[in-house]
Amino acid sequence: MSEGEPPTRLNELEARLRRLRERVPNEDEVAGGKALPTQSAYGFAFRIGVELVAALAVGGGIGWLLDHWFGTMPLFLLIFFVLGAAAGLLNVFRAAREMNRDG
Repeated sequence: MSEGEPPTRLNELEARLRRLRERVPNEDEVAGGKALPTQSAYGFAFRIGVELVAALAVGGGIGWLLDHWFGTMPLFLLIFFVLGAAAGLLNVFRAAREMNRDG
């Protein structure tokens, strides 16, 4: 095998990928010439809800674990709950900006 020539298995993989790409229709063909929406309104709302709940749960869980470990009962729970809420809202703002940019 020469140095400039890729191995045979890579050539076979490239040929298989090329054949698959030719068989799969693109978005314009599937939607009859119209581009498909990337995310529905229900999907966006579900994403926002999950991100908020997850951020609050993670922040509250970390705070509870630290309080349990150090014995400072509501201190870290409150701090990390607020940090989780801030992180969740930041994610919501980022997702809304992304949706506005795409839409």
